[in-house]
Order: sequence, then C-alpha cells, then structure tokens
Amino acid sequence: MVAIFCPSPMWDVDDFNQCVKERYINFWLPILSVIVSVVCLILTSTVRVPEFLRRRWFKKGYRELPTDVSPIDDSDDEDLEPIYRLRTTDAGAEYDEIDDSTTDGRDVEEEALDIAPRTRVASNTPSNGNTDRSPTLILNATPGRRLRSVIEQVVAIMLTVVHVVTLFGIILVQYPPYHSERVSLVHFSTASSILSAYILALSTMRLSPSVRYNSPFLRIHVALFYTFVWLVSIVNLRSAIVHSSRQFVTFLCAFDFLSFTVLVVISLMSPIQDRPAYIETADGLKPNPVPYVSIWDTITFSWADKLLKLGYSRPLTMDDVWDLKDDCRSALLMPGYRLAKNSGTMLYGLLKFFRFRLIYGFCFSVMYAIFTFTPTILVRQILRHLEDPSREPAHMAWLYVFLLLVFAFVNATFSAQALWTFRQVCVRTRAIIVAELYSKALKRKVAVNVPDGAESANAKAKLKAKEDQKGPDDKKKEKIEDETIDLGRVINLMAVDAFSIAEVLARLNPLIKGTMMIFISMILLYQTLGPSAIAGSLGMLTLLPINYKFSRTFGKIQKELLSITDRRIQKTNEILQSIKIIKFFAWEDRFVDQLQEVRNEEIRTLRKRFVILAFAAMVWFGFPTIITFITFGFYTMIAKKELTASVAFSALSLFNLMRTPMDRLAEMITNVIEARTSVDRVQKFLDEEETQKYTQLSKTRRSHGDPLIGFQGASFAWGAGRTNFDFKLQDIDVAFEPGKLSVIVGPTGSGKSSMLMALLGEMNLLKGKVFLPGSSLLEPPAQSRTLGLVESVAYCAQQPWLLNGTIRENILFGNKYNEARYKQVVQLCALLRDFQILEAGDQTPVGEKGISLSGGQKQRISLARALYSNARHLILDDCLSAVDSHTALYLYENCITGPLMKDRTCILVSHNVSLTLTLAHHVIVLENGRIVAQGVPADVVASGILGTDELLINSIQNSREVSRVPSVTNVTDKDAIQVMAPTNAEQQNSKEAGQQPKKKTNEELQQVGMVKLNVYVSYIKSMGSMPFWTLVIVALVFHQAGAIAQNWWVRVWSAAISSMESLVSNKDIVHTSVGVLSTVSTNFTSSASGLFEYAPEAVVRNVIVPLIPVDTRPTSYVNVVDYDDGYLSVQGSVNGPGYYLQIYGLIAIVYIFLSFFREALFYFGSLSASNGLFDKLLNAVMRAKPRFFDSTPVGRIINRFSKDIESIDREVAVDALSFIHSILSVGVIIGVISVIVPGFLLIGVVISIIFFLINMFYLQSSRELKRMQSVTRSPIYQHFGETLVGISTIRAYGYEQRFIAESMHKVDTNSRPYWLMWALNRWMCYRTDLSGGLVSFFAGVFVMMLQNKIDSGLAGLILTYAISFTENMFWVVLLYATNEMNMNSVERIDEFLAVEQEAPDVIPDHRPPPNWPSRGAISVTDLSLRYAPELPLVIKGISFDVEPCSKIGIVGRTGAGKSTIASAFFRFLEADTGKIVIDGIDISSIGLRDLRQSLAIIPQDPTLFTGTVRSNLDPFNNYSDHDIFAVLRHVHLINEIPGEEPEASGSSANSDGLTEAEREARDMNIFYRLESPVTEGGGNLSQGQRQLMCLARSLLKSPKIILLDEATASIDYNTDAQIQETIRTEFANTTILTIAHRLRSIIDYDKILVLDSGFIKEYEHPHILLQQQDSIFRSMCASSGELEALEDLAKQAYEKGK
Repeated sequence: MVAIFCPSPMWDVDDFNQCVKERYINFWLPILSVIVSVVCLILTSTVRVPEFLRRRWFKKGYRELPTDVSPIDDSDDEDLEPIYRLRTTDAGAEYDEIDDSTTDGRDVEEEALDIAPRTRVASNTPSNGNTDRSPTLILNATPGRRLRSVIEQVVAIMLTVVHVVTLFGIILVQYPPYHSERVSLVHFSTASSILSAYILALSTMRLSPSVRYNSPFLRIHVALFYTFVWLVSIVNLRSAIVHSSRQFVTFLCAFDFLSFTVLVVISLMSPIQDRPAYIETADGLKPNPVPYVSIWDTITFSWADKLLKLGYSRPLTMDDVWDLKDDCRSALLMPGYRLAKNSGTMLYGLLKFFRFRLIYGFCFSVMYAIFTFTPTILVRQILRHLEDPSREPAHMAWLYVFLLLVFAFVNATFSAQALWTFRQVCVRTRAIIVAELYSKALKRKVAVNVPDGAESANAKAKLKAKEDQKGPDDKKKEKIEDETIDLGRVINLMAVDAFSIAEVLARLNPLIKGTMMIFISMILLYQTLGPSAIAGSLGMLTLLPINYKFSRTFGKIQKELLSITDRRIQKTNEILQSIKIIKFFAWEDRFVDQLQEVRNEEIRTLRKRFVILAFAAMVWFGFPTIITFITFGFYTMIAKKELTASVAFSALSLFNLMRTPMDRLAEMITNVIEARTSVDRVQKFLDEEETQKYTQLSKTRRSHGDPLIGFQGASFAWGAGRTNFDFKLQDIDVAFEPGKLSVIVGPTGSGKSSMLMALLGEMNLLKGKVFLPGSSLLEPPAQSRTLGLVESVAYCAQQPWLLNGTIRENILFGNKYNEARYKQVVQLCALLRDFQILEAGDQTPVGEKGISLSGGQKQRISLARALYSNARHLILDDCLSAVDSHTALYLYENCITGPLMKDRTCILVSHNVSLTLTLAHHVIVLENGRIVAQGVPADVVASGILGTDELLINSIQNSREVSRVPSVTNVTDKDAIQVMAPTNAEQQNSKEAGQQPKKKTNEELQQVGMVKLNVYVSYIKSMGSMPFWTLVIVALVFHQAGAIAQNWWVRVWSAAISSMESLVSNKDIVHTSVGVLSTVSTNFTSSASGLFEYAPEAVVRNVIVPLIPVDTRPTSYVNVVDYDDGYLSVQGSVNGPGYYLQIYGLIAIVYIFLSFFREALFYFGSLSASNGLFDKLLNAVMRAKPRFFDSTPVGRIINRFSKDIESIDREVAVDALSFIHSILSVGVIIGVISVIVPGFLLIGVVISIIFFLINMFYLQSSRELKRMQSVTRSPIYQHFGETLVGISTIRAYGYEQRFIAESMHKVDTNSRPYWLMWALNRWMCYRTDLSGGLVSFFAGVFVMMLQNKIDSGLAGLILTYAISFTENMFWVVLLYATNEMNMNSVERIDEFLAVEQEAPDVIPDHRPPPNWPSRGAISVTDLSLRYAPELPLVIKGISFDVEPCSKIGIVGRTGAGKSTIASAFFRFLEADTGKIVIDGIDISSIGLRDLRQSLAIIPQDPTLFTGTVRSNLDPFNNYSDHDIFAVLRHVHLINEIPGEEPEASGSSANSDGLTEAEREARDMNIFYRLESPVTEGGGNLSQGQRQLMCLARSLLKSPKIILLDEATASIDYNTDAQIQETIRTEFANTTILTIAHRLRSIIDYDKILVLDSGFIKEYEHPHILLQQQDSIFRSMCASSGELEALEDLAKQAYEKGK
C-alpha cells in the first residue's frame, strides 16, 4: 500500500521533493482523478441536475435527430454553410407541452396576461399560425469529426498498451535493479495503466450510441479530465528533464505528455455535441452557433471569427446578425422568471431565477481574482533572483518568465468567462424587465389617465382646496391614490431604469473580484512588508468609508437626476405629441423655455454629479500614492528596514492591484445605489393599482334572468369612489339586447363614454354587477357554428387609435386576411374611394397616431377594424363624429345596420340623435352619470327628454314605417356610389394627384463605417475653444509626468540601497543604471556641464547621475566619500529615508492636485458640449417642418432626447477621458521600457500591430452592431408608447397576448445585436489580455538577458510597467470602441440637426403692422399645394376671395383637401404656385411667428397640455381672469362669470344669489377654478370638453381671422348650436372659415366653399347652391336627411343678409 503523507517542505529549491512526486503526482493524483470522474458521471446519470446546468450542458439549443429522420432536402441550401442542411419537418411537433401545473395558485390577472404561450410554438412557425411543415436546419456529422473520434480511440488504446506492457515488464524483468526505485516505477505504471484504461473506457463510452451517456456534459467532463492529466504529465516531464532520470522513464513521461496533448487538443477542438441535431431558427434568421461550437471556441470566443471577417469585409446588416440563443428569448425567459418570482418583488425574482448563473459567474470571478496576483508573485521571484542569483538556479527564473505568459492565458480565460456570464445575465434581465413593464402597462388602470367628464378633475380640485387647510402630515396621509406615472416616465423606466438594473448585474464581476483582490493583496503585502503592511492596509481601508460617502452623495444626486430627467422626457414627449398645435399658435419659444427650465435644472444636477466624480477621481489617483508614502515611511523610518527593489516594486504592484478593486468597489456601490433607485422606481410602477377588468368581469356569476350584456344595480367611479367628488355612474340598470342596436345619448360630459368603459371593465365597480361576453381570457370565447362569430368584443374609441403600420394592417388587426370579407368591409366603411385616391391604397402607412390621414379616414379605419373582426358584440364610441353628413348616413345604413351586422350586438354612443335613433332597438339617455330615460326610441322621443327638434321627431315617425331589420342600401344609389368610389374624372385625376401623399414613415437611417471625423470635431468644438484644449493637454501631460515621477523616484530610492549594499560588501562602487537609450546618454554627456550647472545638487546626484553610463559620468560624482545609516552620501551629504519620503510626498501632492484639475476641467467641458448639443437638437426639432413629424415617429425622436442625450451627458466625457488617460499610459509604458531596454522597441512595435489588428477587426463589426442596437431600440419605445395610448382598445379586443408577443419580438430584435456586440467585446478582451501577456513575457525575457547590465531597480520598474500594460492596453482598445459607440449618439443627434427647417420666425424687413390683420380680407390666387417636391399636387390652382368679417363654410367629402387649405394659411405647406393675401400682405413675405400669432385655429384633434385651465387657455399670461371666464362662458363651459353681480333672486338668502344646490354644482365645475389641474393630453376631460377648451383658447385671442377645423365634432348638437350662435353674435366682426361635416353649423354662413379632389367646385351662398338641383352641396344636404330644414335655415339667412 502506498503511503499518503509526505514530510515538509514539499518544494525543494526547484522541484517537488521525491516523496511528493512518487506518492502524490505519480500515484494518488491519477487514482483520485479516476475516482472523482466516475462519481461525477454516476451522479449526472442518476441525480436530477439543476435546470440551469441541464439547459447549459444537455439541451444547448438542439434536439437530437431520431433514427427515422426524413430525407435531407439539398435543393435550397446553396447559401448555407456546409455544416447545415435543410430538412422539412412538422414544426409544431418539435416541442412538448408546458406543464400546466406550474400555473397553480396564480390570480386571474396573471393568468390573463400570461407571457408564456400554453404550447411552445416553434420559433420559425409563420405568424399566421400555419404550422404545416416549415424548414428546420440540421447540424450534420462531418468527416473531420469522425476522424477526430478515431484518433482519440487510437491514442487511448496506445496509452493503455504502453503502460500495461511497461508494468508487466518491470515486474518480470526486475528492472531497475534498486528495489525502492523499482517499487516507485511499479506504482507509477499501475496508476498510469488504470488511468489509461479509464481513458479508453471514456472515449468508447462517448462514441457509443447510448443517449444516456452521449451528452454535451460528457464531452465537457472528458475535456476537463484530459486537461487535468495533461497538466500532471507536464510536471512529470519537467522533473524528468531537469533532474536526469533513467532514459526509459523520460521516454514514458514524454510519451504521456504527447498522448495527453493530442487528447486535450481533440477534446477541446471537437464540438460539444457530435451527433446530428435540429438547430432552432426563427423568421429565417441565421442560427446562433454557440450551442454547437467546440470547447476551445467557447473559451476563446473563436466562434465569432467568421462574423468578424464578414464585418471587416463589408458593413454588417441585421440579416447578418444571428438569432438569439433559445435561453435568451423573452418568451422562454418569462415563465421561469414568473415561477421564481411567485408573489415576491421583481428583485427577488431576478436573483432567484438567475441564482445558478450568478453562482457560475461568481466562481469564475473568484478564480480570476486569485490568478490576477500571479504576475506580481512571479515578478517578485524574478527580482529576488536578480538581487541574489545564488538563491536558486537560473532555469527557475526562466520558468517564472514563461509562467507570465501561461498565466496571462489563464487570467484571460477566467476573466472572459466571468464577464461573459454576467453580461448574458444582463441581456436576459433587460428582456425580463421590459416584458414586466409592458405586461404591467397592459394591466394599468385607464381611469387615472382618461376619465370621462370633468368631475374627476373637480374632485382633485375640491380635495386640493380642502388639503390647503390641513397640515403636511394630513396631506401625506390623504394623498390621492389615483396619482400615477405618466407616459414619459413609463418610457423612461424602460429606456433608462431597465438598462441601469441590467447593467449592474453585468458589472457584478468587479464587485466579486475586487473584494477577493483586496483580501489577497493584504495577505501578500504582509508577506512582502511584514507589519508595515498593516499601516498601508489600514490606510487603504479608510478609503472605503470615503468612497461610501461619495457613493451615498452620488446616489442622492443620481436619484434627483433621474427624477429631473423623467420630467424632461415627459415634457419633451408632451411637446412632440402636440407639436402641431404649438406651431399653429407659434408657441415654440414658450415651450422651449419651459423645457429649458427643466434642462437647466438637469445641468445643475449634472454639474454636482461631475464635481463628486472629480473628487472621487482625485481620491482614486491620489490615495494609493498617499498609502505608498505611509507604508514606505513606516517600513523605513519605524521598522528600520531597507527598501530594496524587490520589496518596493512588489509592494507598488500590489498597491496598484488594490487601487483598481478599491475604485471599482466604490463604483459598484455607486452603481448598486443607482440600480436600487431604478429598482424602486420600477417596483413602484409594478405595484400600481391595476385594472379591475379581469376580476370584475370574470368573477361575475350569471343567474337566471341576468342580461347577456348590461348592468344590474351597478355604480362605477373613475377615482376611488370614497368621496362625492369622484365622478360616478350611479344605479345603472341596462340590458342590451343581443343582436340589436342600442344607442346611448346625452349632453357633453354626461358619462356616455364612461358607460362604455364601465361595460368594458375599465371603471371601478362600487356595487352591482356588470355583464359582458368573452371577457375572460382564460377560456376561449364560444363560437357560433352558423355565423362564424365568437362571443367577444370589438371596440371603436372616440379618438381613433391606430398603429403605426399600413391601413390594411390596422383593419386586419392581427386577424387572418379574408379577401372577400375584407373587400366588403372596405366598401361598407366607405374606404374604397380613399384607397383609390391614396397612392399606395390600403398599403399606405398611417403614420404615428394616424398622422398621415384625415380625421374621417382614421375614424372609418377604426370602424372597419371592428367590423372586420369576428367579434359578435361591437361597442362604438361616437364613431360618426368625424365624417361628413352623407358619409355618416352611408355608414349608418350600410355599416352599423348593414349586412355584416346581422345578429351582431351594437352599442353606439352618438350625438347625431336624429340619424342613429331611426333603426335603434333601444336608447339610453344619460345626464350627470345617471340614466334619465331608456327604452324604445319612439317612447323616449315622445317623452320630450331629447328636445322638440322637428327633424328628430320626423325621423322617428318615419322609422316606424320601415322594417326594423337592417337592410343594405342599394349600391346603385347616386349617393352610395359617390361615397364608395370616385367618379370617372376622379379616377383619371387620381393618377396625377392624390388628395393625400404616400406619407411613408421613413425607415430610420443607420450610418455605416467609422464615425466621421466631423462628428468628433463638432463635439470637440462644443466642449471649448483653443485655450480650453490647451489647458486640457497641459493637465494630461503633467498628470502622466507625475505618475512617472513617482515610480522613478522609488527606483532611485531603491537603487541607493542597492548601491550601498554593494559598497558594504565589495568595498567599492558597483555601477548601476547603465542600460539607457543611447540618445538619452548622448544628450546627457554632451550637455553635462550645462545640466550640472543649473540643476539642483540633489537632483543631479540622485536622479541624473544614475542615468549616465559610468564611463561618461563627471568624475566628481563617481567616488563615494561617506556612508551613514545604510544610505549612500555623495560629496559629504547624508541622505536618510526622510529625504526620499519628502520628495515622494511633494510629488504626491502635485499629482493629486493635477488629478482633480484634469478631471474637473474635462467634465465641465463635457457639460458645455451637452448643453450645446441639446440646445441645437431642441431648436432643430422645434423649427423642423411639419412634414418631418408626419414621417418620423415620436418614439424615434424621443430616443434622441432620452438615451442619446443621456449618453452624451453621462458617458461620452467620462469614457473619453479614460481613453486618453489609458492611451497616454500605454505610450509611457512602451516609452519607459524602450528607453531602458532599446531592444524592446521592436517587440513593442510588433505587439502594437497585433493590438491594431485586433482593434481593427473588432471595431468594424462592433460599431455597426451598436448602430443596429440604437436603431432597433426606437421601435420598442414606439410600440410601448402606442400601447399606453391604446390600452382600452387592446383590452377590449382581448389581444393582450398578441401585443405582448409583438413587444417581445421587438425586444428580441434589439437584443440580437446587443448580445452579439458584447460577445465580440469578449472576443476582443480575450485577445487583448493574451497580447498583453506577451508584453510581460518579453519584458521578462529582456530582463533575464540583460541581468548583468541593469540593476534590480530598473528591472522592477520594467516589469511593473509591463504588468500594468495589459490592463491599460485592454482599456485602450475597449474605450476606443466604447467612444466610437458613444459618438454614435453624437452622430445620431447630428443627423437630426440637418433636418429641413421652416422659414424664419421673423423677417425684420417685412414685418406686418402691429394690428395686422385689421380687416380680415382674404384673397387666394391660383393656389397650388403639394406635400413634397417629388409628390403630386393636392390643391390645384384654386382661387377665391373672402370679404372682411365674412363667415365661410368649407365642405367636401373626406380627403377633398379641406384641412390642407387650412394648414396653408399657417404655411405648414408652402405654396407651389399662387399666393394667399390677407389685408393686402402676402403671407409668404412675412415671418412665421408674425403670421401664426395673428391668426387662430381650432384643429380637428383637440390638444391640451399638462398644467391648469389657465395655462392651457393663456400660456403667456396675457389676459385677465375676467377675460378667461368670459370666453369660457362663450363656449358654455360655465354659466356665469364669477364676481359679476347676480340677477335679483328673491328666493335666495345668499349674497351670490345662488341656492345651495346651485353653489355646489358650480363648485363641482373645474372651469370655475382656473388653477384646476389638466392632466397630460387633457386626459381628465371628455372629448367634447377638450374641444370646447381648444375653442375657448382660440377665441380668447379675439383674432380677426379664425379657422375652425371640425371644432365641434364631439359636442352634442344643442351645445353646438349654442356655440354657433355665440360665434355669430360675439364674433360678428371676425372673418371665420369653418370646416364642418355638420351642415347645420354652416347653413347660415355667408358662403359655402365646396372642394373636391383639390379643386373648387362651388363657392356661393348656401341658399343659392340649394336652389341648384345639380349642386354638390345640395346632394350633401339631401344625404344628411335634413334637406328641408336646411333649405329653410339657408333661406332665412339669405333674406336676412339682404
């Protein structure tokens, strides 16, 4: 039996002792390795491996091919790599069912918005759900792989045979003769035979067809096992060579080494999975190669080589970017995360879900930290050898030099794997957080953002008044619970906070590594310096509280900064969403000032942040110097020890190694604090109150007699419903008849839209029940066998919500395309004519929020979407308000009551009572949230509650005479033909000119190649002028000089000690420091007299003289004349350690000051650049032409103002300064080493070329990937913003999962270049680390070769700099790439600076008179308009005149060009030909501000801003409260002006003349309080109230010319009539141009302008036009059903005008 223990010490000078070699290395290590391997294989085959390891090792993105694999189709694989082949298979059969048991205990909302699909669908399955045989790639077994397997088997057999034969030979021959030696060889051969036999078994097992043992884990296990025994063989071979052994023993060791080398190479170069397998693909993307690469490729990231070569040959595109790995896809990450999270917080769920990956990365980080110190230890050993060559043989020093290269490889491997593991966690975390935010957004309450009616705001205003009387504690306790995060902040959560949280996980490696490095450094310092290290370590530890203080302060500033940035993004988003109204009113300067106020606050906070960073940098650069001062002072002054080169430079190296983790530890603490702030912000959003829709509707239990659709004793509130001030629907009892039309009517703000929202589950249910079919997503809706309809809901919102896609995509809305049904829907929704006029037809992109379409077109597309769906129940909210009267009639008869509505329920809100009640089955009348009447239309009308309008009464009476069954309007009717299709003339003209251009949303441009020089120049100029950059350069140069001076002075100090030691031992002077660059020595020699004449004595003696070759030194400095206290004294002076400490301390003080000055100077220059670029970007966007906003999604613009500006604010300067510092450090390192060792210059050039090539290949690809990542980020923001706006519609249709899937697809698309960009980063870092190892290695080689020519101090200086070269060069390459990527943000902003600008605001030489226009006369002459020079005309040579104070009505079918003419008055479009003259001034000759401020417009889409009633009506505070109240009364938002004397009332006992009830009603009206809040977009007001607010805003200006563009479309008819009366009376001296679909609104106007296809068809008084039987205007009046009434009104107005 072989003994186990050996005596100490185990190491004997240059090798292990004989006992260790015989017992441990030659016997027990092989035996134990076999035992451990067997145990691991048994455990992996019998014990359940953690899911993380199974996914990583066993599944790796494959499925093994079955034995009955179908034939391979080679017909379509010409473009594939040879490793791939196409095979046709059933994609739907690729995956197993997900265990349904995992969803136990989940609530209804979680289940309803389950991120994971029930059955995992193959990623390459077409989106339409067709899973019929889709292509799947197959990984083939190649001949090369088979050859490797054969070689592995042969080598294993040879090993076994050789060692078994050797064993029997020793036993039989009894050789060698000495018993002890023979026994040792028997033990060695026995262990080797067992090992060889086991290797043979492993190789056979791996090649066997057994699935149980043939797995990726086995391949990894075998590779690790081979590597271990290979390392053991190296130790044996070295021992055999160094200590001459018997020849056949040396042969065995060499044979083992060569055999194991072959096995290691084969195992590392073979793919982890040798057998053919399915390779998953998605959307035809190239499969990710990582799952099937070899272990060597995994270690070295060589799998990226092909892509890098491709990227170097040409710019990469998204088609070149590989698909994500299976375990990086959002849809497959979320189920596991949700299970891990359960009911915990997001942070808990992330840490639990990634626990195995974090442990995996932790292990690599710890190993990296440990091996980081090997260069320092090896350098110490080399320096000790140079100081005393007799300590150990020279070959040991050469071994240390060689190990510098070996451990560079080891360090690079552990570093790369640690960083890559955490970076992959980062990619996955970002996908999870974005998915969580999106999922939460789909569950947000709509109430907080879009309440119907003003009562919600009333409640807030009333509560605010009450809170004013309370203390701060009461205010905090009673804070309104409805407060929530607005749209801008939600986008910021996704853009900034999600990134911050994910990034801190990616940077866990410095935290783990840094902690370990600090601990190990202290141990090694103690070994080097003894007790003196305690002083230095304690000094280092004092850095922690300082850094913690910095971090705490930084965290507070960061939190403040994030809050300010939120407000800036929210304000920017609001401005961009409302840019048209801002331009209409020339409010750009006002809103720019508002945004600049927030920006200035942000800049002030950034300035504080940079001051903290500058102080932190000062501590980081200065503290190690101070610690070195303290430690060396303690070591020399107190411990009375000599500071030798090996001690000094080893300690310096350790201090430098500690400095980085100390700084990174502080940085990590700062990052963690930032991330914690972001986690809290995200968690706050995730904890917001959610909609009750799913619980409210799914938990309603039906009993006999309950309606299918409706309410039973239900009350709802938008707020919490705790007070009387929350708007409520009260005591609602309605049963909507299935398959019938029900109409909801009532005045503006009565709660009509709220009733629909309550039915959809969007309001808070206070009591009662609500019923709606298909409201549960947990069960598929029932389907009608005869009609093909399902029991679900389709919803058409009052404000049409459209996706930024094509018209067809919006109509289909994710449903399958059925050509016949689609064409019928298009015809019935009167869209056919629009498609024929639009250039791209139904493929026309609608733009963001449908910006490229008219209001009527958007409304009809939204209606078509509902009609096309297979939902049986349609909910339509005032869908006829934006269309003209004859189109409304057509839609009502053919769409709402047409053939596709047969047996479908329709619940319609409308103000067009006379039209919609004709065929209605049931009508509900609302007022102030209560039902005041309901029933059959005839009965409700007869009750008089709807008024006594003759048209209404006649329409109801006429409706009794027709069948209640919906019928199809005869498509041969004249009006129907005109609605559905263009006339012959229009068809001819449509080829020449369409009414709307093909406003295609421009694809975001992506630059290619290097960032242009002018981008750098523009940023440099933005930072400062020439004096600024002169200061920066001086600071940078002197800072580097300070760093060199410190190390050089330590060298001088240690050289003095070495010189004295030589003096004492040899009684003579050993000349040192002779290996200096020839040019330096020549300069010193030739100018010695002058140099010595002016230089201080101490400097000459201690610094200059050691640099000069001995044979050229002045004689006065050669001889030693005194010696005292261990220090050398020249010319009679005595220099103790205090002298050297004082000089070192002086250098340290200067260096610390320069550190702060350099950082502060650069940071404040960056603030100047940030501010300048932001101002330019803001001005360029605000001055851009309106067409820019039509074609550019807001999300894309927000991307510039959020992520790109954030990058410029916080990253560009910091990274740029770090890059400059690193490149200067690299230059200094190469320069210092080359000066001392000139021969190293050649090696430095070669290594620099290697770095250049690495950097060149890396940058070409990473730059494009960064751009792709930036470009693919915008669609995420855009989709997110669209979803937040359209939540109600998405939830009504029940399409949450589809939108979640789309969001995940966009996130995955963005993650693809992001993941690959960091993979290439690891590729670069790995090779940089290896190349840096070459510097250390060759520096060691030169030191050993010149050991007789340079002293240990210079050797220490060289090796210390060489060790730091790797890290500095790594940062040079990384930061250069990072700066290129950061400058991509500057490049993207520069792109927007070049957008086409509008005309000047003011033309000084052509300013109109101050009171212009004074009369209001308009003359339009030969006006032609086009949207862009390359597009056809949309207005074609029209001419007309408007008399002063005239009222002109502009009518025409949808798309006729009405709004285009209105925009021309404000020069949104510049005239192609002709002109517009107002009061004798051509509007094209004056500035835009002068023009737009002199006119007023009420646009089609009402736009309000976050603020108050006053700030929305009077942004510039130009008007008194009385003026504002007066205009509010004109638009009937209030009944009286506060403060005016009331009329006498004998029944009132109050001074204001109001009863208590009237006063309460007035207090409830927010418009009586001008400081009442208005939420973003006017979300707390109804659509009608928003229109009235916009009308009041324009009327407040009292302009001479007003344009009304469908300004009262969403207002009830009674209010509309009152407003029109107000306009006629109060604005009799104003010229008014009104675009209207309600013909009653303009029937008494002075003239009617009829437009059609860009031409003026008619222009005359309405009465005259009505007398013409073939008049287009007459046909429109006839289509409205009000012809007789309109004729009477026109006649009265005509006669009155005479």
